[in-house]
Amino acid sequence: MTLPGEALASAKIPPAELERELRRRLASALFSDGIVGGAAACRLAGMSKTEFQHWLGERGIRQPLGTSDYEREREHLGSWLKSD
Repeated sequence: MTLPGEALASAKIPPAELERELRRRLASALFSDGIVGGAAACRLAGMSKTEFQHWLGERGIRQPLGTSDYEREREHLGSWLKSD
């Protein structure tokens, strides 16, 4: 991907961090829109799953839950409620 230099010159991101930041932002947008899965987004962002999830959470970016994620969370909640 080629980006216009004049657009990047006005970015409020230090040049040394620009590529890393753009990769993370692109990965988070594609992931939160459901275009790519979590593993692909982590690879694009250059982060581990835990790092990526933390990064998303710090920015208030929602993490979509698939059906299997939802069922697993329901089971965990049910176990937690039974332990009270």
